[in-house]
Amino acid sequence: MDHADVPPKPARPPAIPPTSPQHPDHAEHSDHAGPGHSGHPGAGPGAPAGPGPGATPGAGRRRPPRTALIAGALAAAVVVALLLAHAVDGGDGDPDAPHHGAATARLTGADGFPGDAAGLVVLDGVSGRVQVTADRDAHEVTGSFHRQDGAFASLRGTLAHDPSSGTDALTVHCADASGTEEPCAGDLYLTVPPRTGLRLRQTSGETTLSGLGGDVSVDASSVRLSTFGLHPAHAAVTVFSGSADLGFTGAPTSLDLHATSASVALRLPRTADGYAVTTAAASADVQVGVERDPAAAHHVALTVTSASLSVQNT
Repeated sequence: MDHADVPPKPARPPAIPPTSPQHPDHAEHSDHAGPGHSGHPGAGPGAPAGPGPGATPGAGRRRPPRTALIAGALAAAVVVALLLAHAVDGGDGDPDAPHHGAATARLTGADGFPGDAAGLVVLDGVSGRVQVTADRDAHEVTGSFHRQDGAFASLRGTLAHDPSSGTDALTVHCADASGTEEPCAGDLYLTVPPRTGLRLRQTSGETTLSGLGGDVSVDASSVRLSTFGLHPAHAAVTVFSGSADLGFTGAPTSLDLHATSASVALRLPRTADGYAVTTAAASADVQVGVERDPAAAHHVALTVTSASLSVQNT
């Protein structure tokens, strides 16, 4: 048999031209599209279905109404504003009232502790940063407290007669979220009337006292103590470990200073007759630069152990 005129058998079947998938929106028109049409006039064989000339992109998707978008944005803005207001006042309409979730507690005269009724403020066992400032325009004791760990705290006061001073004393103390009293450990700021005295026992931290005119008693350890403008009749200061810069603008009738393992600078105003200074020192460096007169009306007693002390005029 002669096979010369028989065409060779192909190695594989010829490829079938791909057909374009029908767009769902045009499926119902596919039966009417003739050759060379893919649901749109002018589309060639195998051309992808799509919008015709002049069609708006995305016309096949429904857009949300513009009024709905505006309403959603306004609602979100209102929610954010409410959250910010809640954060500013601690979740309560009264920013000065202690409450759960508050980082800062406040003490005001509205709590029933007017400063003019208390000649003495008592802070016992505090630590951290303490600042007590006498303001000549203040008529009540006010203040704020912020715990070191940022947890909730309340700042309260108890007014009672103090036998040792012979006056009414306002004892300021702190409490946790359950109402249990605890030492104030954090940032404590008080503003008092100018004639208010202070009794402070501090276990550690940094203290600033300014302008106090009442009697002052400070017992502090591991502390950095600074005083400015003090003018009490009587003052007693004990510093164990740390440093102190004690400034007086009024000469005290009596000043009793104890310094142990500390560095202390004492600045006293000049007086007509100087100061009656007595010194007891052990392993200490004591320098007294004020005028001394044993018969002076102002008495200063210095007890210094393993410490340095400098006494100068302001």
